[in-house]
Amino acid sequence: MVYMESVERLCLDSDILIDYMKKPSDTVKRIMNGVLERKVSVCTTSVNTFEIWLGAHLAPKQMELIDETEDFLDQLEVVNFDYEASVEAGRVMANLRKKGQVIEIRDLFVGCVCKANGMALVTRNLKHYKRIHDLQILTPEQTVRKLRL
Repeated sequence: MVYMESVERLCLDSDILIDYMKKPSDTVKRIMNGVLERKVSVCTTSVNTFEIWLGAHLAPKQMELIDETEDFLDQLEVVNFDYEASVEAGRVMANLRKKGQVIEIRDLFVGCVCKANGMALVTRNLKHYKRIHDLQILTPEQTVRKLRL
């Protein structure tokens, strides 16, 4: 269970950012409205912005999407994969390999940035992130309920 009082910021995973940029679900709209009304502080990671930029550069309407992506991402705080996160990622990956439960490296990096910075991760990708011990994970629906958005 995640106690929101103990979390200073929420980190939005790529799937949540993509949801918002395309045609946002009601739940993600409510989270982003909470951000705009300053009811909740959110950020994302440099790994997530890489994933968003990759999608923008591969998109058929690349030129339109580049400007939209830049405008959107400029509004978010971006937390980098730093030394502390790399130490945590090395430890987590070693433990997961020993158990035969490896996860995609980008998910590992995102999860460890969140752990190293004491942030809860808002995502729909629970399958991989649940393997990172003590990572605080919330679905968008849980976030809306907990924050009463």
